[in-house]
Amino acid sequence: MKTLIKERPIPFSPDMVLALLRGRKTQTSRTRGLERFNGWPDWRIPLHEDAWKICYFTEEDPGIWRAVFLDKRGDCPPGLNPVVKCPYGKTGDRLWVREPWKVGLFPLFGGFEVEYLADGMRRVCFPACAPAPAWLGRLKEQSLEDYQKTGMEPWADRSVLRRRAAMFMPRAASRILLEITDIELKQLRAITTTEAIAEGIEEIFYDEYTSATGWKNYLSPDGMCCRARDSFFTWWDRINGAGAAENDPWVWMIKFKVLEIEE
Repeated sequence: MKTLIKERPIPFSPDMVLALLRGRKTQTSRTRGLERFNGWPDWRIPLHEDAWKICYFTEEDPGIWRAVFLDKRGDCPPGLNPVVKCPYGKTGDRLWVREPWKVGLFPLFGGFEVEYLADGMRRVCFPACAPAPAWLGRLKEQSLEDYQKTGMEPWADRSVLRRRAAMFMPRAASRILLEITDIELKQLRAITTTEAIAEGIEEIFYDEYTSATGWKNYLSPDGMCCRARDSFFTWWDRINGAGAAENDPWVWMIKFKVLEIEE
């Protein structure tokens, strides 16, 4: 019997899209679905707030995890469900990448042109279904509105078209497909040097005589980090806010391989 491989969307920033395209990124860390555990000990319980402590998570079934507590008064706090399902799937599932983009031309032979903001590449995409879906018509109407606002002839200058967030990218416009090779659920600051490098952080200095390496500081354009982990933590704070890495949240550490990059 043929096994159905599931595909799910996952958004990436322009920096991390470039890291994917250049082969530097093979891992991503996410907190989605773990809010009730990362709110600890803000979770309101009738006993003292430190009566329970999450030690680790164990995978009971593919994609299904259970929190294991070090506790004094019970297995877990009353009212807190210790079981969580990974929203990104399980090993072997696929992730199609959403990234910041713009619509370009609408060719006469169908489809629509996409410009990817990470590197400026353009390609013509075609919806997987026929007839053309309603959202494709809306994209064209919005593009015509953008030209009308500037008084420009339609399709005369793509630069006037609106920039679109990654979350609004349809499956047909995605150019990168990933396959999950492993998932861990652990706290952010437990990340190793190898894992931090696999997150796609940028190396900006290397001395071949001493093997000294400098990594990009994402919070300071003129700064540099001596350790890969510190560079990754500046990236985390840039995305999630100052001090976010210090809070040491539980994260899905998803390892993957790139299956496809549409040219």
